[in-house]
Formats: sequence, C-alpha cells, structure tokens
Amino acid sequence: MKTAINFSRQVFNKKEFQDTVDTEFTQLVETPDETFFDPNLAEVEDFFTVYENLFFDIPQFGEANSHEFLIKQSTEYIGLQQQNETIQALLDEITELRQENLKIRQDNLKIVEQFSRGVTSDQAEIIFSGAEILGD
Repeated sequence: MKTAINFSRQVFNKKEFQDTVDTEFTQLVETPDETFFDPNLAEVEDFFTVYENLFFDIPQFGEANSHEFLIKQSTEYIGLQQQNETIQALLDEITELRQENLKIRQDNLKIVEQFSRGVTSDQAEIIFSGAEILGD
C-alpha cells in the first residue's frame, strides 16, 4: 500500500521578510541610552562636537546661552578686552592725526592759492594768521 504524501511550503519575499521581521538579537545586547548625557564625563572635544551640532540653533544675541554670551565670556577670560582698549586708543589717535593732516593740507592749499593770486609773503602771513583766528 503506497500512501502519497503531499508537501507544501510557503515562500516569502526575502526583502519583505527582512523589512517586516526583526532578525537582530537586540534583546541580548544592552544598548546605551543616547538621551543620557553626563556633563561630568564630557571632555573638551565633546563640547566642540555638541557646539558644532547646535551652532545654528544657538541665538546670536542674549545675556545667556547665546553666541554673544560665549564671546564676552571668552574675551574676559583671555584678556582680549585690554587689547581692544589699546587698539581703540590707537584708532582714536589715527583719527586725530588724520584730522591734523587734513587741516595742514587745507592750510597749504590756501597758501598756494594766495601765492598764485600774487599776494606778497607779508600779506599772506597776515591773511593766514587772520584765518587761523577766525577758525577757517
């Protein structure tokens, strides 16, 4: 007596199977909680990594937690304020010297104009002194 046995098998699409069924052993592996951040364990390199990631999310201006705040705090720490004050004093001196230079050039131009009109040196000196008194 021969008995016929029928076999049947169900076939799945491999890609659909992998997309649907989790074949990883995630229950056996402990994954760290990435939402946890302990500032006491952070290193300088970590700070700059986070800073790079948040750069455009940080407000430009503000009393705290802003780019302006970071600049002020770092400037105070490295003493850059003193350098800025020295630079400002030098810029102010340059401005004064430019103004003096301009006045001297204007005075020279007046002398050249007077000379070209044929004014004698005695007359030019009187005119020049008078212009200085008047504030021209």
